[in-house]
Amino acid sequence: MGLVSAVILAAGSSQRFGDDKRRALLPNGDMVIVSTINTVAESLDHVLVVLRHDDQRFAEQLTRKVDRSSVSYFLAPDSARGMAHSLGNAIQRLSRSDAIMIFLADMPYVQPGTIQALLAAYEANHDSDPIVQPILGTTPGHPVIFACRYFGELETLKGDGGARPVIEANQDRLVRVPVTDEGVLRDIDTPTDLKG
Repeated sequence: MGLVSAVILAAGSSQRFGDDKRRALLPNGDMVIVSTINTVAESLDHVLVVLRHDDQRFAEQLTRKVDRSSVSYFLAPDSARGMAHSLGNAIQRLSRSDAIMIFLADMPYVQPGTIQALLAAYEANHDSDPIVQPILGTTPGHPVIFACRYFGELETLKGDGGARPVIEANQDRLVRVPVTDEGVLRDIDTPTDLKG
């Protein structure tokens, strides 16, 4: 299968939440971002957490909280320009990966079994350079796996729209994996979303 690296995008400004939602506490007492990191690191051996350009102290705090050698932190220099720019910055650091699996830091409810199912679908289709995406009912969700052939397209994305244009431009290579995990759609946008 080759190396599939996880990218956790955590460089946004949390404007709708009203505070830094990455640090908000879930009912189990974990910070949102810590819960996401731990879930991802259970399934993937190389995890890059993408933070804001000025998040050095937060990166140090997370390093102390998450005791995993497989997790590293990256301060995206272009984070203020939007999520796509943060992703582009991160991909430049992951050029040796055969694929990346993109997670959003504010989606801590994705189940480990879902991550494993997506990785299995990637492995089964790996010769065709797939994009692998979970789908709940008729709604596509996160995380999404991109084979390395898409890294160039992902690097050139602009603004805050994420990787949707790359998915739309490569529908013939899209592998959708039906799941029952509501975590693939459930993000933290407001404080009420923190309730279990």
